[in-house]
Amino acid sequence: MQQQENDELSRAKIEATQQRRRADALEEELRLAKQQYVLVQTQLEQEEECITNKLIKRLDELKKEKAQLVCEVEQEEELVSATLRTRLQTANHEHEAVIHKLQVQLDQLRSERNKLHAEKIELENQLEAEQEFIMNKLQKQLEKLGAEKKGLQRETSELQLQIKTLAQCVERLNLEKVKLEQELEVEEEKITNRLQRQVESLVGTLRGVESALAGRGLSLKDLGLSSPLGGW
Repeated sequence: MQQQENDELSRAKIEATQQRRRADALEEELRLAKQQYVLVQTQLEQEEECITNKLIKRLDELKKEKAQLVCEVEQEEELVSATLRTRLQTANHEHEAVIHKLQVQLDQLRSERNKLHAEKIELENQLEAEQEFIMNKLQKQLEKLGAEKKGLQRETSELQLQIKTLAQCVERLNLEKVKLEQELEVEEEKITNRLQRQVESLVGTLRGVESALAGRGLSLKDLGLSSPLGGW
């Protein structure tokens, strides 16, 4: 019994010794950890101070760069503004020169248009007078043919119908001429083309009359008329 108690006491001492050693080791680890923490904290503070100094230095550099950039931008803006003002003045001068040139050309075109208008009116008057002369001569000759050649009554009627058609054409031309004169400013080219087509139609009709007379063995010369077609 005594031996058993001694063994237990020995084991207890051994365990207590081991526990004490373990506690000492843990205490040493704690001390070393505290030293490491203090060292790390010191390093962190030093690094933080170093970073802060670097940031302050970098901020100062950025402020200087910003001031320099602002100065350069202001100089560039002034240069661009001066260049734009110069270009604008040049463009204004060129614009005025172009406007003056266009105005001169416009005045020339108006003068030429007025000249063409006067010539067109003169040609229309001449054409109207020639048409009236031809109509009167043809009417008289056709009446004479109707009296002299009863056997050609049907052909004469057809010729009279053609003359009537020509008279209607002349009347229509007169009405259209008045209308064309009112619309001359906006439809001058259209009017000229239309009159040309009508003249060609009249020439075609007159040629039909000559052909009809030729079919009867007659001509305008036989009737005492000269051909009004000329070079047509």
